[in-house]
Amino acid sequence: MAEFYTRFIKETFDENGRLTDCSYEYDENFNYGYDVIDPLGTRYPDRRAMVWRNDRGERTELTFGDVKRLSTQTANLFAARGLRKGEVVLAALRTHWEYWIVAVAAHKLGLILCPVYYRLTAEDFAYRMEKAGVRAVIACREGETAENVLTAAQKMGVDLRFSIGGAAPGFEDFHRCIQDQPETMERVETRWDEPVLVYFTSGTTGKPKAVLHNHVYPLANHYGSRYMQDVHDGSLHFATGDTGWEVVSGTKFYGQWLHLGALLVFDYDRFPPEQVLACLEEERATGIMAQPTVYRMLTDVGMDQYDLSSVTNYAVGGEKLTPDLAQRVLAQTGHVLYEGYAQSECGLIAAVSKNMGRKEGAVGKVMPKYHVEILKEDGAFALPGEEGEIVIVADGGRRPEGIMMGYLNDPEATASLWDGSIFHTGDLAVMDGEGYLFYRGRSDGVIKTKGYRVSPLELEQTLVLHPAVKECLVAGVPDRDLGQRITAYVVLEEGCAPGEAMKEELLTFHNGKCAGFKKIRDLRFVPTLARNANGKVIRGQFKEK
Repeated sequence: MAEFYTRFIKETFDENGRLTDCSYEYDENFNYGYDVIDPLGTRYPDRRAMVWRNDRGERTELTFGDVKRLSTQTANLFAARGLRKGEVVLAALRTHWEYWIVAVAAHKLGLILCPVYYRLTAEDFAYRMEKAGVRAVIACREGETAENVLTAAQKMGVDLRFSIGGAAPGFEDFHRCIQDQPETMERVETRWDEPVLVYFTSGTTGKPKAVLHNHVYPLANHYGSRYMQDVHDGSLHFATGDTGWEVVSGTKFYGQWLHLGALLVFDYDRFPPEQVLACLEEERATGIMAQPTVYRMLTDVGMDQYDLSSVTNYAVGGEKLTPDLAQRVLAQTGHVLYEGYAQSECGLIAAVSKNMGRKEGAVGKVMPKYHVEILKEDGAFALPGEEGEIVIVADGGRRPEGIMMGYLNDPEATASLWDGSIFHTGDLAVMDGEGYLFYRGRSDGVIKTKGYRVSPLELEQTLVLHPAVKECLVAGVPDRDLGQRITAYVVLEEGCAPGEAMKEELLTFHNGKCAGFKKIRDLRFVPTLARNANGKVIRGQFKEK
């Protein structure tokens, strides 16, 4: 029997079994809730869909039958309270299993789901409610989440409010509300090109932008789950990431269930590496997807101190992987890390994997779901080995599945990325003749010194090879003579002392390996590097005037 996902996605492979081409087949009214979850819940009602655990020792297991039933009951609740197709529901649910139920329910009704990070301030929540035109909210009760959501909702006039973990002041108890709802419903007609999700980007400048995706966006997440994370029927896949971020759609939701893989979700306040490693061992996880920061914490504990023999695939994304960390994971697990390159606006673009292959230094090979080119400053497409901006070309003038519909209520920002024929990522890279991408950094983060363009990531990858360097960040500091002075901010390994001698040693180590215009001119020691809520290093944290 053909695999379930082939109902919607057709693929071509070469003689070595590697993916070479693909296309989509779906009806005009494709809806992930009705066309993926409901058939799985009917055909495989007792098959495991999720194992959920938390740092307090609680455990819940859901089957595909459970997901179908609970999402239908939730959809009936929303409909009974007056929610209608096209209205927006904001979810601040951390990584509680209820998020997946609420998401599928929203899809079934044609609602637009707005997942947000649970630790936002009341002001942050209010901004998102106003920007997205939120009609209802559902929140967890950890920390000040419920209080901040309530403050924002009252300010914005959002009266329909639910909470999980019991009824919070100003909220209805979500579980109590759904328990008596019907387990069947009539299909609400939706179109594939109508909005289904709105994500707020975690930019470092200006107000966050709202990225809008349509109903076929879930199908585009097939490629990462199958070819980067090696999800398959019977697998148990673990991934990090709060449900407020787009990364969850690609690493522990749509594609994983499309392949009948089960999700291993671990909910926590502060990432507990020992508990997570014990969970992976006890549940016999088959795959891991995490940020480099997470792998660093796991290797600090010692991944080889746990029985991870069931894990056959290790994937990494979210920020640039450093060579030293890749070697640590290899030494402790015997497995290489499969890297990927993605954006909130278009999902996964390139990946390293068993099927796609790998090259040292590459963030991945371009997935055939997109036609990717490197665009030079003169407007021409680059030849292999030439640097430029990563762009996605719309063959035939049709927006490829997976690319955002646009920024919500911001046509000017949308037009800056998408002109109807080319989608601009704003990222610089080199692509070789085989389609492997070598990432150079953000186009607006490139250092310009002495008339040269320098990628900070390239310098960081060299400096971090010194055994005294735990991690580092390279930035351009304004300089009257140079334009920008290349400056490194270094976090030392434990036991290494900062000082002039160490500074000179590191500068000699780095600058002896690079061209003159790439030399680090200044080096400063810092106790830590700040990261945003999604674990990415904030590149502008040392910005100086």
